[in-house]
Formats: sequence, C-alpha cells, structure tokens
Amino acid sequence: MNKYLMITRLGLFFTIILLWEGCDVVKPRAQGADNELVVVTSFEDRDAIQTVLTTIFNDTLYTPQPEPYYRTVWADPENFNDVKNHVNVIVAAFGDNPRNLGVKLVKNLLSPAQYKSTMEEQNQLIFAKDVFARNQNYLIMNSLTIDKLLEHAEDQGPWLKKQYDDLFFKRQSVHLFEKSSRQKKLEKELEEKYAWTMNIPWGFTVIANSAEQQFFWMGRDIPYRWLAVQWEEGLSYSDSASVDDHVKRLIPEYFESIRYADYLFNIEPVSFNHWGAWKITGLWESIEEAQGGPFISYLFYDEATNRTFFIHLMIFHPGKDKYLLLRQVDIVAHSFSITQ
Repeated sequence: MNKYLMITRLGLFFTIILLWEGCDVVKPRAQGADNELVVVTSFEDRDAIQTVLTTIFNDTLYTPQPEPYYRTVWADPENFNDVKNHVNVIVAAFGDNPRNLGVKLVKNLLSPAQYKSTMEEQNQLIFAKDVFARNQNYLIMNSLTIDKLLEHAEDQGPWLKKQYDDLFFKRQSVHLFEKSSRQKKLEKELEEKYAWTMNIPWGFTVIANSAEQQFFWMGRDIPYRWLAVQWEEGLSYSDSASVDDHVKRLIPEYFESIRYADYLFNIEPVSFNHWGAWKITGLWESIEEAQGGPFISYLFYDEATNRTFFIHLMIFHPGKDKYLLLRQVDIVAHSFSITQ
C-alpha cells in the first residue's frame, strides 16, 4: 500500500477521532514507558498478532542475551479505556467473528466505511498521532486474514517503525535535556576548548578531559554508563576494513582495560546527524574483571574542520534491562555538534 495514500486516509480517521473526543478538551500527556507497546487484542489472537508486531518492530539488542527494543504489554479489549492514554497504543484484530471482542472494538472505533476499507480494500494499517493524549502513537491493525496484515506490515513496517523511534527520541530528549537538568557550564567549556559540544545531562562526571590527547570521557554510575569523544586531524579511515583497524586500535589505547569482543561485532554505514558515518556495535568486555555489556560507536570525518571523530558509548548493568539506558546515552551522543 502506498504510504502517502495511507497518510491521506489517516486524515479522515484522525478527524473522526477528534470529534469523538471533543475539540475543546485538553488532552493529557501520554502515559507509560516510551519503549512499551500496549497492544489491545483478543486473547485468542495474541500469538498471531505477535507475528505482525515482530515484522514491524524487529530490532533486538544483544547484551548478549536478546532484548527487544520495544516490549509488548497485552490488554484485553474490554479494558481499552484504561489504556487508551498510553504513549504507544495498538488495537489489533482480524477476521469477522462477531463474538471476538477485538473485532467488536475495532468496529466501534472505526466508521463503517473505514472498517469496510480494512476488510475489503488496502487500508489494513491505520496510524495517527495524539488521538487520546499528547505525544502519542495510535495504530489500528485490522484485516479479514492474518496473512493480509502480515503483507502490509512487511510493506509499511519500516515507515511505521520510524514513527515510533522518532517519538521515543523526542520524549526521551525532553526527559534528558530540560533546561534545569543540563550542565551548561561544562557544555560551554567543551565548545570554547575544542570547538565542539553536546548536551550533557546532570549526573555525568568527567573522567578524562585532555586537549593533548584529544580525548574527552564522562560517565555516570548506578547503573553505569559512559560516553567518550576522541578526535584527530585528517581523515583516518577509507573503508570498513580500515574502520575495523582504527577503532580496535583506539579502544585499548584510550580505555586500556577493555576490548571489543568478536561476538556480534558489526560495522555498517549510517547517517549520524548530518555526517556520513560508520556505526560500530557489539559487546565490550573487561580484560581484568568479569564485566561487559553492549556498546555503540560512531566514526565520521568532518570536512570543514578536517577532523576525524570517534564517539563511543557503553553501559554496564548486569542482570537488568539495558536497551533504555543505551538509547538514552545514544541520544546524548546525537546532540553532538561542531561549533567552529
């Protein structure tokens, strides 16, 4: 299905929802964890709907245990009003069984014409924002068959996933960078000293800050998370093989007691802010203690200042979920900017 056609149809759906809720009502801020999907569907349909969700939300963090980027929280259709203000609400059904409570809920939420379009046309995924609450993603998935839902999930999954990732980034940025919770003095010091800076939340302390080594490192404990920036003059790499050599040289040079594990080590080209970059992911491990965890690094060249930058972030949170922490430090990394 053409995503622009889908967006056009969403306009009608969004308008109807607004009429139901009342235009003069001030909507509450969406509730719940930013990495949770509240999925409202009949109990008997959960396994099938999970296959559709996995098609759309297919990212997994290996710590080394697999940890999904988004966690599913199931809700029964009769409890829809209790969860409709959550940040990520998905209502899902398939088939036309009149006794299925998920089918009944979808019929009640959609107009007759919209419901018909999900069953007979190509409108199986209906997405909108801020329907019941501010800063909310709202998705209705409905079709005559589960295969039809899967087909459209494969087609529209990347676009839908981006909507959820963008909202996660937006909400977490507010949480991390509200004016009262930033270290403005340290941010200004970095700008004046190195001609680059980033937004630094309260709680991080400086571990290393050396103009001679061209290296800055800060961290926060309980749970442990670290972010470092290293830079050097000129272009220091040419392809993925040279990137591999470059970053594996830097890690022991600047961090001494840690190394990148070969298991799950990956290098891929990405866009980092406005730079073309290499993203390196995998697991780090200590060579002295039984410690380790996931990391993300970015390597890119800034032509205007003729400098190669290496931004490295890692966390240590044994036995606990790590995705949210790693994403938060990644958001801090993405606030990086060059001011010269």
